[in-house]
Amino acid sequence: MLPDLDELEASLLNVSGNVKLDVRFRALFTLKGLAALSQDKCERVIEIIAKGFTDDSALLKHEMAYVLGQLKDTHALYHLENVLNDPQQHSMVRHEAAEAMGAISSPKALPILNKYVRDDPDVAIRETCHLAIHKIELDNSEAGRAERELQAQRDKEHGDAIAAAARAAAPIDPAPAIVHVPREGDASSVYTLENVPHFRQVLLDSSLSLFERYRAMFALRNTVQQGGEDAQEPAVKALVDGLSDKSALFRHEICFVFGELCHPACIPAMSRVLRDGSEHEMVRHEAAEALGAVLEEGGQDTEASEVMDTLRQYAHDESAPRVVRESCVVALDEIAYNNDPTQFQRIE
Repeated sequence: MLPDLDELEASLLNVSGNVKLDVRFRALFTLKGLAALSQDKCERVIEIIAKGFTDDSALLKHEMAYVLGQLKDTHALYHLENVLNDPQQHSMVRHEAAEAMGAISSPKALPILNKYVRDDPDVAIRETCHLAIHKIELDNSEAGRAERELQAQRDKEHGDAIAAAARAAAPIDPAPAIVHVPREGDASSVYTLENVPHFRQVLLDSSLSLFERYRAMFALRNTVQQGGEDAQEPAVKALVDGLSDKSALFRHEICFVFGELCHPACIPAMSRVLRDGSEHEMVRHEAAEALGAVLEEGGQDTEASEVMDTLRQYAHDESAPRVVRESCVVALDEIAYNNDPTQFQRIE
């Protein structure tokens, strides 16, 4: 029996006033899963989520905007534009709204993105709009279509049905991973140990556009996932090197990638970011979520204990920004939930 949409709406919007934040997050991602069942359900889910942008939790609203983008439905554009247009919204929420427009990838979003890439006083908003514009333009170009066909052909030639299915279900990236490497030859995949130095060079080259560097970032992520065990730690280390970049948006996305990877080699770097009181709150928030994701996948006992102590510390650190504290609280609650065998797992 499917979860009831009215009950999920009441939970997400905290109608009773006593729904815990982690429960609201689970309601949000259950709604995301239900939206895939039919167009009618998708449109209903969009309307439910849109009601939540009056909430006082920037973390939750940021996640709501993210989900709207992942639904890849143009019905969400109106609500995302309203968020981006609202200067009273937290910059993290506005940033995520712009990124979500890029995920939906409709040229209809280009006018508002072009407005804020030029005029917004917040550099993270301008940078996000830059990424979204380039993604939409690439996705709707012959070059973008050719890249997608190339990846599909690689999957077909090598019978990699599992990898193809995983890619189809994966989150929509703010920039597609690099698919061509100079002198790659006839390799079935570019995501190999030998190409890590090339991806790292592009990642760290500040003379290139942010979009190109993001593409290298996701190529390194793919290398961790697809390049074999010997490629994992070198690719993780290359991503860690990117944390010295001057762009908070760039650093935040690297932390997000580590949350996707759940690789224990990222724990020292993510712990260091979370503990850094001078770091931008959006970066620390993603570091907290990445640490939680590593533990959800099961870490070493000593590592797990240290990470849990760090998350508990900052969950209760009143000097830390609210979005950082809430990220730690949600990470801890999700770890407990996902390690409780009596719980059903959410639909995603």
